[in-house]
This record gives sequence, C-alpha cells and structure tokens, in this order.
Amino acid sequence: MKTHEEMRAELIGRAARDEGFRAQLIDDPKTAIKDALGIDVPESVSVAVHEDTATTAHLVLPPAANLSEAELQSVAAGHYVNTIYGPKMHVHPHA
Repeated sequence: MKTHEEMRAELIGRAARDEGFRAQLIDDPKTAIKDALGIDVPESVSVAVHEDTATTAHLVLPPAANLSEAELQSVAAGHYVNTIYGPKMHVHPHA
C-alpha cells in the first residue's frame, strides 16, 4: 500500500507531466484522485488544490492544536489520513 507521501508525489508528478490532469486536479480534485489512484474521497471530506505561482506560495498546516497528544502523533505518523479517507488510504509510517 502506498504511503500518503507516495500518493501525493504521484499526483504532483502526473500534474507536472499532464496539463489536462493538472486542470482536472485543480477543478475537480475528487474525480482526479479517483482516476489516478482509484480512491473514492468521501462526500464528507473536502479537497482543495492550490497552485503556487511566482508570487504566491502555500503552506499546509496540520489540523488545529485542539487535537489530543495521540491525535497529534497520529498526524505526524500519517495515520490521520486513515481517519479522513478510511482504511483504503491507511498510511503505514514505516512503509
């Protein structure tokens, strides 16, 4: 099973090579993810794709600090993906 980082790298790499996929990923990320990775993102999950420019850079932060210590460790290890997307996207921190 691919890790969260591997899946993200695959999406970014494909977007860099394929302008049509890049446009789809920006306009309809759930469909693009389904097409590229075979993963259904639940309706309850929102996916936002941001494109850096020469004058704008995006920094993605983990969930707010109101998480418990165990939840924060889970985020750091990649397990948070499993709570959002379900077991199909379970990330193994040592994979």
